[in-house]
Amino acid sequence: MNQIEFKILFRAPKYPVIIVSANRLYSAFDINQLAEGCISSVPIENKDYIQVVDSTGSEFWYMPKHYTLSPGFVFKKWTKKQIIETFNNSASEKRILQEYSMKSLSSKRLDKIIHDICTILKS
Repeated sequence: MNQIEFKILFRAPKYPVIIVSANRLYSAFDINQLAEGCISSVPIENKDYIQVVDSTGSEFWYMPKHYTLSPGFVFKKWTKKQIIETFNNSASEKRILQEYSMKSLSSKRLDKIIHDICTILKS
């Protein structure tokens, strides 16, 4: 079997992470799950990379051609609302039949929201 060398450039994400694939969302709690999720992912239309959001809300880009993950080149942080909307609108959510509540976002910590969503995706 061919071995793929999954590489991380510059800095690693803080786990858990959400991997945004065109066909579904994946969660990863360690590097092995991250590599598996990224390699299984399909870029969203018009993009040549796969977005990965870590528990701080930082965006990373996985480049399938090079099997490489690096911090996104547009230094943006995902908002709580953006993360929840991505989950609630995803094919994964429709498969799971569970929505994440948008109520009282100001009292929820970003890392807790990401951890909760990753736990739902894992189940």
